[in-house]
This record gives sequence, structure tokens and C-alpha cells, in this order.
Amino acid sequence: MSTTEQPTVHTSNEEPPSKKIKTVSAMQSFLKTHPKLPSKPLVWIDCEMTGLDVFGGDNIIEICCIITDGNLNIVDEVGYESTIYYPKERLDEMNPWCIETHGKSGLTQKILDHPEQTLEKVQRELLEYIKKYIPEQRTGLIAGNSVHMDKFFMMKEFPEVIEHLHYRLIDVSSIMETGYRHNPALMKCCPKKVQLHTAKSDILESINQLKWYVKYYLKSESESQDVMQEYEKQNKVENANGKEGDKEDKNGEGK
Repeated sequence: MSTTEQPTVHTSNEEPPSKKIKTVSAMQSFLKTHPKLPSKPLVWIDCEMTGLDVFGGDNIIEICCIITDGNLNIVDEVGYESTIYYPKERLDEMNPWCIETHGKSGLTQKILDHPEQTLEKVQRELLEYIKKYIPEQRTGLIAGNSVHMDKFFMMKEFPEVIEHLHYRLIDVSSIMETGYRHNPALMKCCPKKVQLHTAKSDILESINQLKWYVKYYLKSESESQDVMQEYEKQNKVENANGKEGDKEDKNGEGK
């Protein structure tokens, strides 16, 4: 018998290693461009503005978007975040609070450093990002704290994004204000927000805030069993009464 090493022979049922590598690489590439779509998606939005006069001359100068599923699991930790460029002369016209706050956070300088991030470009990028995870129109609900104000500004400056999203929204501050009136003692236990006043940090705080409300303030499915059982009982009674009524109507028709 020859001691010479024989070449590896691949049977018809076994793929060569090079082909396996290509297959794995293709699958990874596919998953990057076709991510798993979240169930009951929430599109968390936070904007920083030059002021709050939505019907006047104020504008969005930073926007961030993080998408979660209905259970508040973040689908992409990076999210989308961008400044919107305005010249220094325009930023100098902001109210004193904005000038001080956005100056301290570094946002003002960040805006000036990226003149390529025009409103048109940012709207296009944000819409593409949302469609990557939520391709179907009117599916994703906009969410955030006092997010109605962000939506007002977006209706003016990001109309294509608003058009893609559902008309309903989840405003975490509504739950907070309800809690202050319904269970103020519990609301005092809610972790305080850091309030760095950057779009991404504000979103992450809002998500954690809603998680806290879900865990400690809102009833879970298991805690609502008595309500659901009572509802099922009432349904059975109503259905039974409805069937009896149908029988009486049929009997009456034959007379």
C-alpha cells in the first residue's frame, strides 16, 4: 500500500469548506439587509429644537430614532441619530435656555461640524432606517415623552416619515401624569431621569421609564386573570341570552 497522502474526496452529500464559508457569508449579509421584523413595533423618537414655537420659526436641530418591539426590546442598539444643519447665525437666535443647554451638551458645535446633514438628507435617511425594520406603512407607532410635540414639528419638517407611521402614538408622559393623580405615592418611587437633553439619552430614559410603569404600575396578564375570567362569564351569559332571543324570533315567525 502506498504511504503517499491521498487527496480529500468530497462525497455528493458533503459540501466543500469553501462553499460552506460562502453560504454562511451570504446568510450574514442577508440578515444585515433583511433584519427580523419586530412584532407590534414602537418607533421611539426624540428631537432637540431651537425652541418650542412649532407654528413660528423654530426648527428640529437633532433627531434620534430607536425601534423596539411591543415588549420594549430594542431591535438595534445603534439606532439612527443625526443633527440637522443650520448656520451659526441661525443658532445664535435661539432662546437663552437653548443656547446654554445645547452649548453645554456640545450639540451646537456638532451641528456646525456637519453642514452636509441637511433637512432633506436626514429625512431620507431616517425614513430608510425605519422602513428597514418596519416596511409596512401605518404599522409602527411613534413613542416617547411628550412626543406629541416632536410629532408636531415632524409634521412640518419630516412629513414623509409621519406619513409612513401610524396616526396613534404612545406618550409615556400621559401615563406619568395619570399616575401622579391616581397613585402619587408609587410615582415617587420611579427612578429619576438624568435629563442630559440629547436625543438618544432622552429616548433610552423614556424606554426605561415605560418598562418601570409596565412592571410596577400597569397590571400584567397574570395579575388580570380575575378580570378576564369575569369578562368570559359575562360573554357566555350574553351569548346564551342572544341565542334564546334568536329562537323566540324564529318561533314567532312561524305563527
